[in-house]
Amino acid sequence: MLQATLDRRESLAVERWVDEQMFEEDVRSVLKMLRPNRRERLLGWKEYRTGGANFRVTVSWNEEFENEPPTRTLIIGDAPIEQPPAHAPRSPRDGGHALVVPHMTDVIESFLIGSARDQDELSAQEEFGYYRAVVAELARRIDEMEACYT
Repeated sequence: MLQATLDRRESLAVERWVDEQMFEEDVRSVLKMLRPNRRERLLGWKEYRTGGANFRVTVSWNEEFENEPPTRTLIIGDAPIEQPPAHAPRSPRDGGHALVVPHMTDVIESFLIGSARDQDELSAQEEFGYYRAVVAELARRIDEMEACYT
């Protein structure tokens, strides 16, 4: 009888230990999903995460990307906007970066170009027409949002 009681207690203790281990493993898995790109973060990469109701987007970049000049000069109106040097103040009013993600045009271009389905079966005009449609819709949405504040 005493042995049966001890066996039951040991069995319950082992079951509880296994449950705790499984819970900890679940927590680690969730944290990995919430914080991807561990290696890059350890190397000092910066990260910007955003998303909508049904999607998430993470952009990561290293200091070299942030400090290098853009591949092309950004034009706003008729005026070219120059990339500020790395030591520049981070406020746009002081000549720093206006956006959190550096070289945003390069990032959007990299994400968009090549994303058409079955692009090998499309003509260049069709493929790039899709990309233009996305950018035009984005411009329309930006105008719509701005109208709420003006």
